[in-house]
Amino acid sequence: MLEPLSGTFSRANKILRTQLNNRPWLVLGIFGAMAFGLFTVYSIQRYLAFQTNFFDLGLDANSIWRTLNGYDSWPSLIFPSTPGHINHISPILGLVAILYALVPDPRTLLVIQAATVTFAAVPLYLIAWRETHDQLLSLIISGLFLANPALHGVIRFDFHPESFIPLFVFLIYFSYPRRTSALFYLSLTLLFATIEYSAILGLGIGVSFWIAERRMDNRILVTLLGSLTLSTIIILSTIGGVFHLWNWPANWLAVQFLGTSSSSAVSYAQAATGFWSHPEILLGSIQNNFLAKITFLGVATAPMWFSLAKYAVRIIPAVPWIAVVIVTSRYSYSNVNFQYSVFLIPFVYLAAVPFLRGIMKERKLVIGLILSALSITLLYSALSPTYPQWPAASPLSPTVESIDRALPQNATVLTESDLFPQLSNRPFVTLNESSPVPPQYILVNIDSSWYDWTNPAQGYPLSPREQVQRLTTAYPYELILIDQGLRLYRFGGAAQISLDSRHISQQTEELLPKMALFGLLSIGLIGLGVREAEYFLYEHSSTDRSYKGKTRYGSVLAELKERMTPCRVDRRLAFKEGDIRTRGRDRSRPPAYALGTK
Repeated sequence: MLEPLSGTFSRANKILRTQLNNRPWLVLGIFGAMAFGLFTVYSIQRYLAFQTNFFDLGLDANSIWRTLNGYDSWPSLIFPSTPGHINHISPILGLVAILYALVPDPRTLLVIQAATVTFAAVPLYLIAWRETHDQLLSLIISGLFLANPALHGVIRFDFHPESFIPLFVFLIYFSYPRRTSALFYLSLTLLFATIEYSAILGLGIGVSFWIAERRMDNRILVTLLGSLTLSTIIILSTIGGVFHLWNWPANWLAVQFLGTSSSSAVSYAQAATGFWSHPEILLGSIQNNFLAKITFLGVATAPMWFSLAKYAVRIIPAVPWIAVVIVTSRYSYSNVNFQYSVFLIPFVYLAAVPFLRGIMKERKLVIGLILSALSITLLYSALSPTYPQWPAASPLSPTVESIDRALPQNATVLTESDLFPQLSNRPFVTLNESSPVPPQYILVNIDSSWYDWTNPAQGYPLSPREQVQRLTTAYPYELILIDQGLRLYRFGGAAQISLDSRHISQQTEELLPKMALFGLLSIGLIGLGVREAEYFLYEHSSTDRSYKGKTRYGSVLAELKERMTPCRVDRRLAFKEGDIRTRGRDRSRPPAYALGTK
């Protein structure tokens, strides 16, 4: 009775294995689709649960919306400028704004971030495939990257332009050994466009290439010069105030680290000389929350701890941030649930490629490392099913959505941090009412912990509770809505609003088809990108600077002939053997930059 069923399963298993052998990109496509779906659902659930905040989803969404609608200039979006913008050097937001214009909703930023983090696995897979010629190993490395708990911290904590860094770093390492330089320079430019710290990453990448190759070529030179140029701009703008004519605050970088009360020159001088003149300050900073720092570094690099020392050249770009984590007393720098781990993670997996290649024959060891990585993911990842704070949509989310649609577009609104993202597509919404004219509407949730939040160092001296009490006492406000802890106040002269229940789900219903289409396109592009890049790498390996030797190419060709279907091999081997480049030194082993040593 069970024989037909057993035969069906056997045939299905045979078909599946054949398809996976012929289409190895399909496995990564499946992994990528699963990761993208999980990242997207988790991010949007946090948005609906009011777990996203003004810092930074609301700030980025509001800044982009105001720029697109002409309330602010494009330079104010991508460069340090007036309060209410991100105050970073992030030209990449100009490109993000174009996508945001298609679907102007804060959740669009979350979907873009999920897609970007997922796409980073594609060039990592291609790097591993090129250096090891082992598809299983390449899939393992890409899968471990997507499962890293520190990477999930990027997804957990709102939206940040730093999320683009792993993708661009992997593209730089993938394109560096190729003869065609367009992709390398494009990836390098986009890396510099993410955030100002990319200048430090660029210096580290250039130095690591230089040490590994033991020579200076044009790409290394451009990387170093570009990093030094960006560093010079940062120093001149934040210390010398050179760009104040373009509305750059003179102490914008000091504000990021030391608060709004910092005087740039004094703050940097004190920070630089304090450790030198008082070593006990440095020792105290290292000891501060030391266990959390070690835990963060252990989780972020798991389970590739040994590769960091054995292939140290690839870790060079991450060394400055490791030093920052050890020295700092800032909680977010040593916690896996924030975005700063992207300054470290890409280089961990670049070093893991030759490390795993060397131990691949030790199957038990490899399986043990994989199980260790998955165990750490279950214990520390915010996306783990064992994590106690998996987000669930708030029952107040439809009400806030209805209020947002009902309020006049140009109304002035005072709100709190966890409600700001839902109101971010407005020109005059704020957390800190400092205008002599009172806001027309006040929307707060008295049951939220953000109702009592205040941060004088960042320019928020009064909590929402204190502001509401002051305004409702001094001006004629009317309480027009109460829904659990939600309170909506209307100023006496403001326009009446009608909260129609039909508004509650209308916006979500309008967004679902667009979000679904974007998701399907992203999933399709993952598989298509891997397939085409794999074929491109195969067809053009004769023009790859890391495969100049004829012997090297022959071994690659032999392996690919075994793994690809005959029809595909015939179609893609139209060039002659004599067309293969044989000049240059023999590359019978992976290039120096791949191994970290000559």
